[in-house]
Amino acid sequence: MMKRSPSSNRAAFTIVELLVVAAVFFIMLSALTPFVNMAKDRSRKMRCANNLRQISLGLHSYAADHESAFPASLGELYPNYISNEKAFDCPATKSEGTAKAPEYSYVTGLRESSDPKGAIVADIEGNHGKKAGKNVLRLGGAVEWVG
Repeated sequence: MMKRSPSSNRAAFTIVELLVVAAVFFIMLSALTPFVNMAKDRSRKMRCANNLRQISLGLHSYAADHESAFPASLGELYPNYISNEKAFDCPATKSEGTAKAPEYSYVTGLRESSDPKGAIVADIEGNHGKKAGKNVLRLGGAVEWVG
């Protein structure tokens, strides 16, 4: 009678079992991908809204120094009123906005005494996708998502 070696009694994975585990893993991964993408989009919207809040602070600081008048362009805020040039970059786009070429539209000719509910800065159309919507900075400092 032949003795079996102790190593021959070990349980091992078969190729089929390994493929089943891999398939289940990839199915779970593909099911979670949309939720990860939604979280990334929400994060980009929030970072964009924070950029607009920084721009709001810069605009109002500028107006305090210039007899309640806002600058002729957003670029005039850098570097004296907004020290971080990334504030002019919408994180949802692939390009990079700068003080000279911000990724936000700006309404010129307003003053501190203008309607606080009026929009002064907003995302350029398409920053967050074609149908997604955009962040809008109101003159009073509120930032809201308009979809």
